[in-house]
Amino acid sequence: MKKFYLSAILLFALAGCQETEKPEDKEVSNAIPETMEATISVKGTLVSGKEVILETTVKEGSQLVNEAGEVLFEVRKSGQDKREMLDAKNTGSGTYQVMHTFKEQGKYHVIAHVTAKDQHVMPEKEVVITDNESENTSVHPRSNVLIEFHNNPVTAGNSSTFEANVHLDGKPLTDADVNFEVWKEGSEESYFTKAKEEGKGTYLNKVSFDEAGTYKIQVHVEKEEVHEHQLQTIQVN
Repeated sequence: MKKFYLSAILLFALAGCQETEKPEDKEVSNAIPETMEATISVKGTLVSGKEVILETTVKEGSQLVNEAGEVLFEVRKSGQDKREMLDAKNTGSGTYQVMHTFKEQGKYHVIAHVTAKDQHVMPEKEVVITDNESENTSVHPRSNVLIEFHNNPVTAGNSSTFEANVHLDGKPLTDADVNFEVWKEGSEESYFTKAKEEGKGTYLNKVSFDEAGTYKIQVHVEKEEVHEHQLQTIQVN
């Protein structure tokens, strides 16, 4: 009889242990990750032979995604299998850009391949390119924008302060999105550096150069319906 009672007590004790024991250092989260979304915009005049900016803005819920693992633009002309894959540059504020020239008129499919936060999205946009500027409506109408670019002399291994003074209709253009696109002459790779407004219509940033040579600087200015860019050439000694 005593053996029976002892066995019963042991069984209840073991059952209690099994119910109360929980894995250590393991927390189960019931939170559902927010869906990542991306939108595509094309900035520039949609005419064959004209350079434009392909841009995607990435968000997770209401938050901008500033550190995507990879952003590629796929460009394919309608009815053709041939496609180009373009590596986009992070320009800040959740946006990723690449410059592209559509060489022929026609209808194109532009797909942004965005990988970030263990998610992958592929928004698509149809772009129609004409061969006559008068037939095409610019995504950003032309405006009377003046861009004055300045930089201090620079040698390899050092940085140079880039300055862009931007005016619209003779007045300083404030609160604009200004970026310096930099690439070495002869290279197909470029990178973007976002400028900070230090005064009314004056935008600055420092850019470092590892190698001597001739470099191209494209100043991009955007604000609402304004989109202008100006190409500069500098020499790094």
